[in-house]
Amino acid sequence: MTTQRRDEQLWHTTESGLVIPIGMASDFTETSTETYLEIKEKAKSIEGIYADNNIPLPPTCDLACLIGDAKVLSDSWLTNNTNIATHQLLFRVSLLNRIADAILLLSEAEASDCVKYLTVFTSGSLNLQQRDNSLAKNMLWELELWSVLCRRSLSATLREPPDIVVIFEGAMVGIACKKLYSENNVEKILSEAVGQIEAAFDYGIVAMNLDDLILPDQILKARNQEEMGKIISDLNLSFLNRHKRYFKKYLASGRLLSAIVSTSVLAETYNQRPRFNVAQQTTIWAIPGLPPEKEKQLMRFYMQLMK
Repeated sequence: MTTQRRDEQLWHTTESGLVIPIGMASDFTETSTETYLEIKEKAKSIEGIYADNNIPLPPTCDLACLIGDAKVLSDSWLTNNTNIATHQLLFRVSLLNRIADAILLLSEAEASDCVKYLTVFTSGSLNLQQRDNSLAKNMLWELELWSVLCRRSLSATLREPPDIVVIFEGAMVGIACKKLYSENNVEKILSEAVGQIEAAFDYGIVAMNLDDLILPDQILKARNQEEMGKIISDLNLSFLNRHKRYFKKYLASGRLLSAIVSTSVLAETYNQRPRFNVAQQTTIWAIPGLPPEKEKQLMRFYMQLMK
């Protein structure tokens, strides 16, 4: 897994022409390279988790179909039958690899959480190239972020409300996860996130996934991974700028102190290997003016997340 990081100061020009800082944005890009055989082994491990928890995996559900694709691609590649490796199949297997990284960590979650997520993933759409509102995709975003937090050695628990709770340096951090399907309801979603952050939390974060705001079946083309990361970062920052009045309004309430905005895309880097990627760019936004100790603690939290 390769991680690239970038920090940027955000500015706003007032009507009088005064330029003032409105926050900091940090982003990081993650890409990974794994063989088709390794992805097939992940697919088989997913089947094992379902078997261990006595949860049926219907052969016609999206997850089972993606698992089948991973097996077909690996077996055909090992037997030199490369004609089967169409772009569509390659990208579907890349999506399965992304989903597997989240699901396989469920073995470390509470048994009830494990059963809940595994059951949801057997129904509803997991087609990450289509733009259909799906409970399975909503919960996948929660699980993906939780798995990233765990891989960064942060003490994260799946818990409602809000969705994820992290204990960091003695502080209880509540994270409300929101998957967007339209930009028409950003204010409503931020309002809901504020409502999910209980008074018991020392501070709250809203984590928004923008995958489904991109047109369906789109492939991002870039010369290399650096250019690819910059393109996705610009998408995140453009979203933040379009809705900055809502972020400032709800983050200034005191219950939410920061926002995570994440976008994952299928990408083709035509001057660099691997050529086909699932690229994820995560941008972090925090308003200025927080109490110094809380601001420092929040930044240390993000430094560990982004390491």
